[in-house]
Amino acid sequence: MEASEEGLFKFSQLLRSFSCELVPIDLFVRACEPKATWSSTGEIIERLPLQAGVPEWLVDFYNANRPFFQGKVSEAHHSYFEISIKASVAYFRVTNEGQPDLEPGQDMSIINERVVSLERLAITFQAFPSINTEIIGEEMSDRFMDVVKTSILPLLSGITDADIEDWFLPRNLKAREGYLLSLFELLYQVVDILGVDYPALPLSLPRWILSLVTAETLNSCGALFSEISEVFDAVQNSSHMPLELGFLSAQSNTDERSNAMVGYILSMFLSNEVVTAGDRTSDNRLAEAFSNWQPLSRINPSSMECLGATSFCSLTKLGAIQIPLTAALDTKALHGLLLARRKQYKEATKILESTTKDIISQYGQTSMQLGIVIAELANCYNILRQEEKAEVCLKTTLESRKGSSLMLRRDGTYLSLALADSFIGRARYNEALPILQRIIEAFDISATSRMMSALRLAKCRRRMRRNPHEAFEQDSPLWAGFALLADVPGFLTTEYIEELACSISEMSRVQVGQSENVLQLIEAVNRVVGKVSSLTNSPSWEWYTELQEEYSVQVASHTKPGKGKQKEEGANIKEMDDDGSPSAPSPSLDLDFDIVNNAEPWSEQLVLALGKIPRPSIRLMRRIRQLEIVHPDGPAYLSRSYLGMRHREHNMDMLKEVLDSDRVDEFLPCHYFDYIAGTSIGGIMLGRLRMSADEAIDGFIHFANAVFGHPRVFHAAPTFFPLRTKYSSSKASEAFKQIMISSKRNGMKGRFTPEIETLKDRYFTEDQTFKDGGRYPRTFVISTFAEGGPARPYMWSSHGVPDGELGTNSSAAIWQVACAISARPLHFDPIEIGGIKYIDGDLKVSHFLALTLDQVNVYAQHEKVPSVLLSIGAGIQVEIEEAFGPGAEEFIRLGLQSYSKAYQNLKTYAKRTTNTKAKYAESTKPEQAYRLDAGENLLEFPFDDWRPVNNGNSTIQEITDITDTYLRQGKVRDSINSIAKEAVRIRRARAKTKQWVAFATDVVPVCPLCRLSK
Repeated sequence: MEASEEGLFKFSQLLRSFSCELVPIDLFVRACEPKATWSSTGEIIERLPLQAGVPEWLVDFYNANRPFFQGKVSEAHHSYFEISIKASVAYFRVTNEGQPDLEPGQDMSIINERVVSLERLAITFQAFPSINTEIIGEEMSDRFMDVVKTSILPLLSGITDADIEDWFLPRNLKAREGYLLSLFELLYQVVDILGVDYPALPLSLPRWILSLVTAETLNSCGALFSEISEVFDAVQNSSHMPLELGFLSAQSNTDERSNAMVGYILSMFLSNEVVTAGDRTSDNRLAEAFSNWQPLSRINPSSMECLGATSFCSLTKLGAIQIPLTAALDTKALHGLLLARRKQYKEATKILESTTKDIISQYGQTSMQLGIVIAELANCYNILRQEEKAEVCLKTTLESRKGSSLMLRRDGTYLSLALADSFIGRARYNEALPILQRIIEAFDISATSRMMSALRLAKCRRRMRRNPHEAFEQDSPLWAGFALLADVPGFLTTEYIEELACSISEMSRVQVGQSENVLQLIEAVNRVVGKVSSLTNSPSWEWYTELQEEYSVQVASHTKPGKGKQKEEGANIKEMDDDGSPSAPSPSLDLDFDIVNNAEPWSEQLVLALGKIPRPSIRLMRRIRQLEIVHPDGPAYLSRSYLGMRHREHNMDMLKEVLDSDRVDEFLPCHYFDYIAGTSIGGIMLGRLRMSADEAIDGFIHFANAVFGHPRVFHAAPTFFPLRTKYSSSKASEAFKQIMISSKRNGMKGRFTPEIETLKDRYFTEDQTFKDGGRYPRTFVISTFAEGGPARPYMWSSHGVPDGELGTNSSAAIWQVACAISARPLHFDPIEIGGIKYIDGDLKVSHFLALTLDQVNVYAQHEKVPSVLLSIGAGIQVEIEEAFGPGAEEFIRLGLQSYSKAYQNLKTYAKRTTNTKAKYAESTKPEQAYRLDAGENLLEFPFDDWRPVNNGNSTIQEITDITDTYLRQGKVRDSINSIAKEAVRIRRARAKTKQWVAFATDVVPVCPLCRLSK
């Protein structure tokens, strides 16, 4: 059943009212379903959505459109909202369309705004889990916390006394009590999660409410509300006035639910030491009240009180409480989980074992409930040294999730970590290593889980008695953990310091040497966390400080005068260029200088062949950045680094800035690849325009938004209408010109007046030729003659090549070439350049790579074959080996009747070039050839797939998900690592030569005195 436009519009407006970019779909699913909550007697009951004030229209909309809430949004609804998936969790993303068009004189009244505010509150109250009612309660609380922080807390903080009297509270007294109970329970949980110092907490709200609503009218909840009000006031009151604490004497009239809540709140505030710092009397009374807390009945306590006691009572008192055996499934499992948290592993194991079958029956084999319980059960087994049991139950559970995105969900990570622990406990480190490495490299997984994996991985490697220096080398878990320090809880920071100290202590077993990486990491860590008092006052930091000082003394003893080269290295450690080399005068180069291609290291050529959307190039550049920063010869913070290059910033400040960024704009593909070939504008952006991989992706998105987001009307009209291409070619050219401007302004912004900038932009975009006099990297992209030319593809080359079968039009502007390689028939008009019309040349990978190598090896006349050929999604999916085999197939498939002549000409050319391809196969085969391609799933995307049309977020997300899944494969990671290592090795070698500046920069520096002397 299709949703009505009215319902879609109303729901999209509700989504928009949350003011969140992403809203979890589960927020609405849970809001429109019965909620497990606590009754006044402390037992689980269900509260219906309408009882909680969830709007009836939303419940009806949910029931009528359940596919929406299962993540199945059709194209017709993308103008309102779309689906985004992050770590296997589905979110609604509001689109920019679907905004209301107000009639003249129409007013968005305050009444409507209040109605929407109450709807948001009711939805959140119903969706947010009650305390200890669900196995997945903590996971759901964390999932909804961004919405609470962005939408709910600001709303509650803005409530005034007038709002409370006018509209904020329900008029019905019974409904009001349930409403306030939900509100205060939410506030308690938010404070418990975010901490009392979180700036947006509405701590005054309970007092304002109780000043207008007497506690006596709230029956048994009055004492609870008074407690929350007083304690929140104490946190906010800087004068620390003595508390009345009247609620402590009113407990005789309380019920089980309120009694349990009193225990939770006392526990939270006393454990955080945030109450009345200057009021010892109040502190003592609160501590005494907490010490005396117990269920109203020890013999027959309520489930809520039992779970509360398990959470915060002393073990002695807990042993005196009789736990009911007939509890609900979630309550029973939660009891086991809480016991495990209290380190009562044997008791927890028995309870969790007894619940697994029922959880599978009720929630399913792949449910998060089962994942959480099995992971905790396995942790108990591991601690009790029953790792075999842990391995069995974990592998059974993980097998049902194998190959799915569920492994990225939090419970999937918990299961993987527990499995790694089961191997570590039996010294089977080699089996734990790949599990931990996968978690570290999965950017969709939380920083906390990745840090936990990094620490385990570092410990495994240390216990395997590897060379201690490896702990500080490239891509080590310690460096991976360093990049996460800003995003993890304090206890993990402490564990990181302890593991770093252990690794430093291992260095004494071998001769001190290769100390640069160790010293760099120590200095980086000290700068990032050295001022955190809670850490630096700990025994862990004291031990770490002592060890690093001892190590520094050992290093100094090996670099004292008389030690030759080591002395020189030590003397220069403060004066390093960003390549890690000692500072030196800038090179003096002649104006007519050129690179000698046949002399090493310049004879080692790297070739990059690109397809449509080169997302894997970003992952490659990230790996290159990692290798450059932790290089044994010293860090490089820019890919254009050369001998003598100096920076004002301190190296460690630069390191932190680089590591904190997901973008890799400082490291350009053009500095690593001698040749960049492409079947689309990606080749031009990375090669001719020398953009970063991230900038190129930005360029693709800009182009698609400007062009694919605006299809022309009547492009699919009946045959009796004149033929009209789907998109405007003029819009395409303007879009690419904007990409060109952005590529230049990134490095030149602010250097000229606006008028001069405009003139420079006009010249650059309109007149700058694709041919650039042979500067590096040499770029070539391919199109096809539509008419007026021979039956063959046409290779546009940025460097001069001999006239022959593949040539270049030296007068073509960059934007013209971009249009020529993008002019897909029926989508864009052909572009005419020099009297010849061109269309795009999307080739089969085998022929495209053959033509690429033909350019590199024949026309450039290199004596050596390329060291590395990397193909990223170039052409149609074909194994890379086919590019070097003797056979060839038809390599262009347009299949369009309006271009049948060009199509037939290309078929003829394909047959004619078969022998040519075989001839060059062996002579051009590179030393190392790699292909990165996410496979046929990406080929299913149409050429102009852009959903929704206003921003393409759905298309971008789907492509990203497919690509990221592919990039997580071990074989792919190994390939990227091999390519990156070779690229960094060659760049480092070149950076030591005087030719590097000419290769890596736009201007060849020449000594002015030398020029004047000529």
